[in-house]
Amino acid sequence: MLFVMTFVKSASVKMAPIVTKKEFAKFLARDGHCYHCGIADDTLVPQHRRNRGMGGSQSRSNASNVVVVCSHSNGLFEASEVASRAAQKYGWKLRAGQDPLTTPVFDAFEGVWYLLDDKFGKRETPPPGGQMRGL
Repeated sequence: MLFVMTFVKSASVKMAPIVTKKEFAKFLARDGHCYHCGIADDTLVPQHRRNRGMGGSQSRSNASNVVVVCSHSNGLFEASEVASRAAQKYGWKLRAGQDPLTTPVFDAFEGVWYLLDDKFGKRETPPPGGQMRGL
């Protein structure tokens, strides 16, 4: 069996914005737990609803574009197509063109849909497009 390895010269890439500890503290204050499973421990991480991508704009880390989930859920959303589709259904991940300011997100632990704003606030909203209230 023959293996061919190709080496690509690395280009200069602007790194995507990250969530600072100060910002994450604000997300934790707003969300309080994993939006998927409800856990509230040291495994919580920021989930960018619309992917940051390589060199993404600063708007990717706006408060409306980030929710708190546990690292297990975050890994599932990124690695599993089925979990990724479910995350899109509940607003934890967004498709290209969806606006985090106008796309509701479901807090499965509380059983409530929210619209998030860019000032680390949230307000309850009806389920989108006739979806059921809960999971």
